[in-house]
Amino acid sequence: MKRFPLPSVLLFAVLFALGPANGDESINCKVKTFFPGTSKIGEALSQQLKQARKEVLIALYGFNNPALAEDLTKLAQRGVKIRVKIDTAKGGEKKESKLIATLKAAGVNVQAVAADGRNHNKFAVVDDSTVITGSYNWTVKAESNFENLLVLSCPELAKRYTEEWQAIR
Repeated sequence: MKRFPLPSVLLFAVLFALGPANGDESINCKVKTFFPGTSKIGEALSQQLKQARKEVLIALYGFNNPALAEDLTKLAQRGVKIRVKIDTAKGGEKKESKLIATLKAAGVNVQAVAADGRNHNKFAVVDDSTVITGSYNWTVKAESNFENLLVLSCPELAKRYTEEWQAIR
């Protein structure tokens, strides 16, 4: 019979007791999918945002869709806390900078991030319970691209995305 050294057995026991590493475990969530051939993704996103009651956290590479910006402005005026992290390089472009100025004037907290890299995220967390993500860029051009959107009703997943949002600098 082969014997394992005591340190190896202890390491295995500790790892087993801790459970799977972050990201390796299954989470059951209610999922809605949106694709360009079956729906207008921007409208689906808009409907999800309008359901916010207290807070929306957003991490994006680019953002120049005026309809979505108007939704966020209206939410902010209703008292919903809106916080956006946008890529520094994209946020400085003409279309994005004008939209960002409008958002800020409405009380939306917009922060440029990833000055030494790219914030290539495309997600939002709504009211600590819903994650909106996918390849969909929050841009005017996205409506004519092949992009997708996932809406995941899942507080546990929303917590993880909130932690990721907080880590983006």
